[in-house]
Amino acid sequence: MNKFLSVIIGFALFCFSAKAQDTGNSIEISGTSGIKIFSPEKNYLSGPLFGGELAYHFNMADNKSDYIRILNIKSIDAVFSYRNMSRVILNHDQATKGLIGDTYAVLGRLEIGLFKINRTELLFTPGFGFLYATETHATNNQNVIVGSHINLATQAGLKIFTPITQTTAIQAGVEIFHYSNGAAKLPNNGINAFAYTLGLVQKINQAGPVNDSEKQPENKHFFELGVNVGSRGSIYNDRNFYKAGFYMGYNYKFSPALSIKLGTDAVYYNTVFSKTTKGPTFLNDFQSYATSYDRWRVGIAVGPDLWLGKLALMTGYGYYLHYNSYYPTKTYWTAGFKYFITPYLALQAKGYVHNTEADYVGYGLLFRIH
Repeated sequence: MNKFLSVIIGFALFCFSAKAQDTGNSIEISGTSGIKIFSPEKNYLSGPLFGGELAYHFNMADNKSDYIRILNIKSIDAVFSYRNMSRVILNHDQATKGLIGDTYAVLGRLEIGLFKINRTELLFTPGFGFLYATETHATNNQNVIVGSHINLATQAGLKIFTPITQTTAIQAGVEIFHYSNGAAKLPNNGINAFAYTLGLVQKINQAGPVNDSEKQPENKHFFELGVNVGSRGSIYNDRNFYKAGFYMGYNYKFSPALSIKLGTDAVYYNTVFSKTTKGPTFLNDFQSYATSYDRWRVGIAVGPDLWLGKLALMTGYGYYLHYNSYYPTKTYWTAGFKYFITPYLALQAKGYVHNTEADYVGYGLLFRIH
């Protein structure tokens, strides 16, 4: 805590002494404190949450890319985040204090302007990245929340940005923060937290961003073919259930920043479940809502894609045409991203979810045909 306060004091002194250009990038240091922390599936969490973030803001004021203008993106941020949850307890049991521990995360984040009054602006701040958790089920059997050290992290906030000098501003707001591992290793209930934030933003003496001259494909109609491979962990042992996902769909891009797609998802199971399975074998082969009696499940899904140049954030909601499942599961949804390394080839990460339970996250390639 003393080191953290020293950083804040040093940063504050820097704020009042630095001179910067209006179009330059900026550095933010902020503290966060929890309002509420929770997890699904009847697990009750309580106790204090606090931490901090250090962010570097790449200013987008002079960037003329269509998606920057349409979405009103003020900055693209690189964020380092720390959260201390070592005093959180599970289900009112004081003996569980310390089972959650600390987290360290690296995220990419957007600051999107919603509206502005004079110099004060309301911002929407979604982010995504990777997180390291110090405590897991493997190190503490009481931890039924987190199953692995490496996790996926998402956050979204509403913040008020108010300048106090020509180079320094205060940024305060509320946010929701989530992390889990996408069912790569169970348990995977994950952590959700509401928190408030307060920070200082300091412009630095640096030239503004280079304009993005990349043009989006003129053809708004295209087909996509995707393939991915991933695995789901088992809650009863260290086994992994490997799967392959396939996608074929049509995408219509009605603006440089937004498109809508309709397509078919197929998932191949390396391990299936038997209707006659009992005893220890049942526990070994059971995959909760992802349990299938057949090698294949097939669904049709619709959803939007949000485009940030070469990067697109994908979502979809689907209905199963065929899924011989242990539970009467009829619907699913997907989320992920794709990054085009050429106009026709992208790297992708895609997660499949049933209700609020992650199935698996697959990594692979996606081909675009105009």
